[in-house]
Amino acid sequence: MSDINAVQIPVFNRSDPGLWFVMCESTFALATPKAITESVTKYNYIVSHLPPDSASLIRDVLMKPDATDPYSQIKKELINRSGESSQHEIRKLLSGEELGNRKPSELLRNMKRRAESLNVADNLMLELFLQRLPSSVQTILTAVSELTLDKAAGIADRIIEVSPSPIETFAVSKKNEQSLETKLFLEIEKLNKRIDRLSFSR
Repeated sequence: MSDINAVQIPVFNRSDPGLWFVMCESTFALATPKAITESVTKYNYIVSHLPPDSASLIRDVLMKPDATDPYSQIKKELINRSGESSQHEIRKLLSGEELGNRKPSELLRNMKRRAESLNVADNLMLELFLQRLPSSVQTILTAVSELTLDKAAGIADRIIEVSPSPIETFAVSKKNEQSLETKLFLEIEKLNKRIDRLSFSR
């Protein structure tokens, strides 16, 4: 019982379960009068500190834990499934965000604000942001090297500024459409060169 009284497991971190396991393992190592190393014991600590909604993610694991190394199993499955659940939450949260009449940079700021508490990775936020832009803008941005969130928003703003309205776009000929596309690519080249110059000057 002395081990049980000595160990204080941190509160489960839904947004970063991998970090939570690192903290738990440090707690196990510092347990008195001796470190906790048994897989079954560590497994029981983890299970007893899981919130019900997180436990539901790994119900099958809890109902039938691995007989040899239950701790490694629960660690692996909880990290993997929590990540999948978080991505689902993020996509659901931002599903209602549309560009509308806003500038792309305004859309991005609002998306960041709504997802602030979810610790969204930049690559996922970039993917979700691009999905909400017009297909013509997405096509152009795919040609941009080393695309970051802020860079994508800045270029998208510029593309929207120089693009014609939907009615005008419908009226132009194929020749004019090609001319517009060329103009947009030239604008991107200028922006890329400007960004490169700023990078070198730092």
